[in-house]
Amino acid sequence: MTERHDLCRPSALISKDAELAKRIDQKMMDKESGIDLLAAEKEAENDVIQEREDALARELAAMRRKKTKLVDPIQYAFSIAAEDLANYEPAFMWEMGPATERQLDYLEKHGIYPEAVTSCGMASMLIEKLKNRQIEGLATPKQIRFLERYGFLHVGMWAFDAASKMITRIAENNWFLPRGINATSYQP
Repeated sequence: MTERHDLCRPSALISKDAELAKRIDQKMMDKESGIDLLAAEKEAENDVIQEREDALARELAAMRRKKTKLVDPIQYAFSIAAEDLANYEPAFMWEMGPATERQLDYLEKHGIYPEAVTSCGMASMLIEKLKNRQIEGLATPKQIRFLERYGFLHVGMWAFDAASKMITRIAENNWFLPRGINATSYQP
């Protein structure tokens, strides 16, 4: 026989899968003196659980960071001076239902925090506003949020190009407000 064969190890008899058996074997090799096989199995299981929890925590933290980059719909409504959206109340029965997956995906793709959208009607109105603003060449929700963090006022009325240019200037200035620009009184 020319193929290499692995011997059956004690860990293979008590572990649930090959990965766990490999971990138990590693623990047994790391210890110079004898080790309790069942204790090694318990340690290996705990290690696997801890690794899964750590990976899940990292994933959740990444999701949280992603969500913080999105804009709350009500904040967006005030930023673009859309009082009908800020004070939205569903009028028809279809507007009262939950927003569809497609609506929520569209809103998230365009920078709106989808979990804060309360109904199908609100989602429809937000999508309509986003499309109209895009046609008119006005700033996007992410641009508005970014510039408002630097203290600029009425960014919702800025043109897309003006907002892009200001963000570029800030980026070129190492993410500091460029000299000579007063954010509270600046008009593009």
